[in-house]
Amino acid sequence: MATEGGKSFARRDKLLEIESKVRVWWDEKDVFKAEPGEKQPQPVCCCLPKIRGANVCCHSRFTVLVVEEEPISKEESDPNEGANVVPDKFKGKKSKAASKSSGQMFQWEIMRSFGLSDSEISKFQNPYEWLKFFPPLAVEDLKAFGLGCDWRRSFVTTDMNPFFDSFVKWQMRKLKSMGKIVKDMRYTIYSPLDGQPCADHDRATGEGVQPQEYTIIKMEVVPPFPAKIGVLEGKKVFLAAATLRPETMYGQTNCWVLPDGKYGAFEINDNEVFILTERAALNLAYQKLSRVPDKPTCLVELTGYDLIGLPVRSPLSFNEIIYALPMLTILTDKGTGIVTSVPSDAPDDYMALHDLKAKPAFRAKFGVKDEWVLPFEIVPIIDIPEFGDRAAEKVCLDLKIKSQNEKDKLAEAKRLVYLRGFTEGIMTVGEYAGRKVQEAKPLIRTKLIETGQAIIFSEPEKKVMSRSGDECVVALTDQWYITYGEPEWKKLSEECLSNMNLYSDETRHGFEHTLGWLNQWACSRSFGLGTRIPWDEEFLVESLSDSTIYMAYYTVAHLLQNGDMYGKMLILLKMTDEVGNFSSVVVLIQIFRYPVLCLNKMKQELNTGTHSILECNGHIMLNSEKMSKSTGNFRTLRQAIEEFSADATRFSLADAGDGVDDANFVFETANTAILRLTKEIAWMEEILAAESSLRTGSQNWLLRSSNREDEYRFSCGSGGMNRDLVWRFMDVQTRLITPFCPHYAEFVWRELLKKDGFVVKGWPTADSPDLKLKSANKFFKANSTVTKTFASEGEIMKALQESTVGQAADFRRTQKLCMPFLRFKKDEAIKIGSQALDLKLPFGEIEVLRENLDLIKRQLGLEEVEVLLFADPDADVKAGSLASLLRQNPPSPGNPTAIFLPR
Repeated sequence: MATEGGKSFARRDKLLEIESKVRVWWDEKDVFKAEPGEKQPQPVCCCLPKIRGANVCCHSRFTVLVVEEEPISKEESDPNEGANVVPDKFKGKKSKAASKSSGQMFQWEIMRSFGLSDSEISKFQNPYEWLKFFPPLAVEDLKAFGLGCDWRRSFVTTDMNPFFDSFVKWQMRKLKSMGKIVKDMRYTIYSPLDGQPCADHDRATGEGVQPQEYTIIKMEVVPPFPAKIGVLEGKKVFLAAATLRPETMYGQTNCWVLPDGKYGAFEINDNEVFILTERAALNLAYQKLSRVPDKPTCLVELTGYDLIGLPVRSPLSFNEIIYALPMLTILTDKGTGIVTSVPSDAPDDYMALHDLKAKPAFRAKFGVKDEWVLPFEIVPIIDIPEFGDRAAEKVCLDLKIKSQNEKDKLAEAKRLVYLRGFTEGIMTVGEYAGRKVQEAKPLIRTKLIETGQAIIFSEPEKKVMSRSGDECVVALTDQWYITYGEPEWKKLSEECLSNMNLYSDETRHGFEHTLGWLNQWACSRSFGLGTRIPWDEEFLVESLSDSTIYMAYYTVAHLLQNGDMYGKMLILLKMTDEVGNFSSVVVLIQIFRYPVLCLNKMKQELNTGTHSILECNGHIMLNSEKMSKSTGNFRTLRQAIEEFSADATRFSLADAGDGVDDANFVFETANTAILRLTKEIAWMEEILAAESSLRTGSQNWLLRSSNREDEYRFSCGSGGMNRDLVWRFMDVQTRLITPFCPHYAEFVWRELLKKDGFVVKGWPTADSPDLKLKSANKFFKANSTVTKTFASEGEIMKALQESTVGQAADFRRTQKLCMPFLRFKKDEAIKIGSQALDLKLPFGEIEVLRENLDLIKRQLGLEEVEVLLFADPDADVKAGSLASLLRQNPPSPGNPTAIFLPR
């Protein structure tokens, strides 16, 4: 409709009509069909989109994103209760968008917003329905968007496509044969709800988070037990304290608990019980440290108050018995909620113990008896240069810390002490006295574990939420790993990165950081869609590990799949690794008796198409606010095209941001694009309709350097515009805008300019800039307008005063003469480089001014204009009473003096 609610959409509709017509032209001639050849443009490969819904309005580099949905759960499928349900492991929860918005929108509602009926939605309980339904829609949306893509090379992944499935299997076998894939028991981030490792791709939050390893110190509770844990009599009960510094256990004076914290007594095996938080117990259960595998068993629920005053025997402590005491700053979402106390080297421990000793009222508040605190003094264990053997005490005194609540000062104290203690500290006690801390630490830790006084414990470095909506743990899993951290392999990756041209230091640092922590990557999972590990079909290849060299598959997909994205067209298959090896990197499927000529074609495609450009970007904003389905601040790609047209959408996206900044798609920019594009078409149609009235012949300085038609039209005056220059302008502008607004450009190219071929074929190229013309244009513009203000001359003045010129007696007169010239040269040097310092201007000033007398008169509203040389004797005479002004402000190269006279 051209109107809606009183608002006209005629301009938008005109663009949509043009886009529809242009896409027919492209389809008829297979414009984007890419074949190997010397003159072919380099292919650009976007990341594999995980298509779980409609395409979302994409970012400024046109890499298309998608709605991140998960398969529908049975609970949300009430409108069709009789529908067949696939196994539970394919059930999903809320979408990522909904889970991030406190459940404001459910999966069913989101699917309805795509225009699906309830009966259609119920089909998506079968995970393969997602692969059947959304990829074809994605292709249609992207075609409407004007994406220049060779669609013959498109494909879906997973075992639904036998070609790509075999390709991934070949890749896995190749890596295994090279010793890059191993099976081992490793700690990995794990989703209890999904029942499998949770790789970055499967996370709603916590991308890049790795397991953090601790040592749990087993502090044995001394019987008799208080009534609250009396039911545990006969078992070995331990307060389980997680620490990163097992070498400091010699200096324990107590342990800490959070008074209001929630704890539990959990069975570890038939004889041992650990007291710790439920969260820590869940992690332990998935690390083979629970009587019931993967399920913590709580025998008694406790609070921190129940634990205060418990006597314990702790490994290595010089104090035979220490007590559990209250600390108010413990975080129960890290570690176990039980904290060791070493006040000699930990500023937090020192201040907390100091507060308890110095404040009887504080002890009374939590029922702490004097004998649990007052007898315990600092035990020196490590000598640190400049800090001595009581480092925590010294740094707290130096920083004048008065309380355990001064968090910022305590953080600074830890920063000063911990690193120095590890790198330069010397053990003064125990079996390894005299040795450096960094040498003794692993030895002490190993001995504690071997003697059964400690265990290894891991948890996520930060909170990780899976896309299924549960908080992840660290599990000890027996699975397949890719050894990315192998030294030789890592070295090759670093060399590759060093040779890459990255346009942002932030991007390079991101790669360097990832290469730093990436070690063994879990490449298998238990269920879902994907490819089975060929030698262990109990597992599937994890969703990032099957997406590492797919870029090479694009080069031969069309030869294998014959344009069918599902790879079902060709069915006589013979799968051999030799075919993959023949192509250097990819392709392991060989059609029965595949001709050698076709294999050579694959190799040619591969060698032509494996160059790559990496594009990195931030997140997406809509009108300066976070894109969110639940709040309504959201547009699918199809919606944006229908609302603004494809080219106006692309125009706004191109303006949305650069580099790794968050891209901000602004509706106003898209609306402005609609107006500008349609006005430009109207202007061209008007000019071409009156082409016969355009003049021919020479082009003066100004007209050849103008880049705006309105400025040019004004500049021409009564003489009219030059035909050749107008055509040149329309030609160049059309080619330059092609990457951003291809439908508009193609329409202008073929329909208005009547050019042959397609403007979208190839990237626009430009001639070398005419610096002489640019300099003349700048000079003219600077002197054909009235300027009331000038740039600051402070820096130039200072340099002049410090030079020999500044010491001369007539400096003030010299300053007046040369400052305009210096200012002009400074600006020119910035713009055009060293040629600005030439002794002569690259153009004739008088020639430029005299050629444009008519324009000067129109712009300044003058009746007559005359250009004279300063050395001409008539100049003084014609200046009349203003001749003194001419002498006081003489012209300089590039800066003429203007004298205004009345008639």
